Amino acid sequence: MNATHRYVPRNYRWFNKLLKWTLGAWLRRAYRVESRGGEFLKTLKPPFIVVANHVTTRDPFILGPLIRQPVYWVTGDGAMRTPLLGKILRFVGSIPKTKAIPDMQTINWIVEVTRKRKGVVGVFPEGQATWDGRSLPVLPATAKLLKLLKIPVVAARISGGYSSLPRWTWKRRPGRFVVDWKLALEPAELKALTAEEIVARLESAIGHDECAYLEAEPQEFESRRMAEHLELSLFMCPACGSIGKLKSFRSRFNCLACGEALALDGRYRFRRLGGGEPAFTTIRDWDAWQEKTFAAAAARAAAERPEAPFLSDPGALLLRGRKTRPLRRVRAGTLLLYRDRLELATHFGSRLSFPLAEIEGANVYKRNLLEFYVGRTLFQARFPLRATSARKWCMGIEALKAP
Repeated sequence: MNATHRYVPRNYRWFNKLLKWTLGAWLRRAYRVESRGGEFLKTLKPPFIVVANHVTTRDPFILGPLIRQPVYWVTGDGAMRTPLLGKILRFVGSIPKTKAIPDMQTINWIVEVTRKRKGVVGVFPEGQATWDGRSLPVLPATAKLLKLLKIPVVAARISGGYSSLPRWTWKRRPGRFVVDWKLALEPAELKALTAEEIVARLESAIGHDECAYLEAEPQEFESRRMAEHLELSLFMCPACGSIGKLKSFRSRFNCLACGEALALDGRYRFRRLGGGEPAFTTIRDWDAWQEKTFAAAAARAAAERPEAPFLSDPGALLLRGRKTRPLRRVRAGTLLLYRDRLELATHFGSRLSFPLAEIEGANVYKRNLLEFYVGRTLFQARFPLRATSARKWCMGIEALKAP
């Protein structure tokens, strides 16, 4: 069952009900889930498709139990490789999808579930979970898929979910996790609207800004480790511009290069230790600055120091595989990013080189694993420390590949 071509999504109803009564019930209590406006789901008959903003790794297991029918969630194929989680996802009929790369097999499975089995499919149109609480752009391919299916589209907008479990941490923070439901698109509308108009409707239906939400509905998220592992997301210091020198400890966030010391409170607001105003008070604003400044730094380094690496992290372990098949160890060494290639300088003195022009689908799996494709082969880089940001590598590859 490891090979993708042998896997067929099948949703075992008995297991789905068991999951709702156990894991689903625990998640509703642990995350204080509040469902609003979903009364129409009691009478809506399948097939239909559920779309939602993606904020936590637990989104499918929280949203699924709120719908009467079993939901076939489109899931990154990396999750299907995990031994225990992979078995659970197979039992609930998850549809594997290769991140950031078109996958016809995924589309064929979605068509089969909705047209032949009259089932319900769940999709996260952004393609990945948010790093800063802002919704990402909807992938244009989603609109094309919806026009092909021509079935009702149910939208779930999650508020408070990012603050309950940000993508960059392993520790949940008790607060309110609110899900607002609406019937976003009818079949007749899908037929009449253009793909661009459908994307606009989806972004309106599920678009969310967590910072704006917390300003409108203030609340405290309880944790003694508010900033723990924030450097997985924010890796560039606004005070000195250094990359990879930010370190978290409980609710503190410090720069080892310049000594900038910050604290993150229960409303996700930064304050500067020792007095004075921080450069940014929210993760959202810091991240927006980082995105532009980091890309400019990569371009400048490529122009001024073309033979020097822009990024470097020692102790990386490189693995190789394909889709849902188990990954196998390749080599370990120092990972280096140059203006035109990604290299692994192994402990034995050899170098594995991957031209950036051949790298596709670079993404962060889970919180801190770098994945990318070269042809049909998947590579995954694992770092020895949890605090090493794979996101900076993904953004660096994208910046240096940009024309």
